[in-house]
Amino acid sequence: MDNSLLFYEIEHGIGREHFKVYRRENHRFQAHMHRCFEVVLVLNGELSMRIEKSDYSLVKGDLVLIKPNIIHNYTTSEGKHSSCVICVFSSDLIAAVSGALTKYKIPEFVIHKTPQLFIDMFMGMDETRDLATVKGFLYTVCGLFYKQLDFVTEDVQIKDTDLIRDVLIYIEKNMSGSCDLTSCAKALGYNQSYISRKFKAVVGMPFYAYVEMIKMDHACYLLLNTKDSILSIASQCGYSTISSFNRFFKIVTGTSPGEFRKKAGEI
Repeated sequence: MDNSLLFYEIEHGIGREHFKVYRRENHRFQAHMHRCFEVVLVLNGELSMRIEKSDYSLVKGDLVLIKPNIIHNYTTSEGKHSSCVICVFSSDLIAAVSGALTKYKIPEFVIHKTPQLFIDMFMGMDETRDLATVKGFLYTVCGLFYKQLDFVTEDVQIKDTDLIRDVLIYIEKNMSGSCDLTSCAKALGYNQSYISRKFKAVVGMPFYAYVEMIKMDHACYLLLNTKDSILSIASQCGYSTISSFNRFFKIVTGTSPGEFRKKAGEI
């Protein structure tokens, strides 16, 4: 289980020449969006992705491009294995093609059976590389998708993105307090039923289920990356009592918060 910080990153990727490489085993990342491009190469196993309202089942050698401000998530099924490399980068690093990639429709977000040359490039790429090398790599990879562009058809799939983006930001900001659908709808000035319907259609799960999952993901992050007490972590994740926090945590992870932290420290 990948216990990275799994909720929406408001500031992610807004700086110039932003480039990050992540190597992940059994990757799981809840629905989120950011202002960067993202390319994903599956090295082994099976990885499921949801990009906006479309589901993709990825296997070894599949290459995916995700545009800025597109809601997406990753799932490795229980009992399955996956290994992938993820590159997240700002649009200025591919300035000559970023506008077209963002504006026009790409018929297929997934390229199957990626040539070994590109796999080798991914495996050799990290943030220590010089800027010219990074740009060359990104232009080469994005060129595979650029060749597919339909320059007649603009990409209109993100019409619900602004609303869902606001909902995700609301959840992040209010996770430690009142984070119910009624309060969210009131704060954003929308009908509660409308938000509920749109959220489930785009994200793929009900609002309440998503909030609980985000709270648990954040709890895992705090247990692994801070020395905060379990009582403090429960409070930061919006639980009024430690007993309710412990109960939900065990349902989701199969272990108690204390056991989770102890086991992680032994690895």
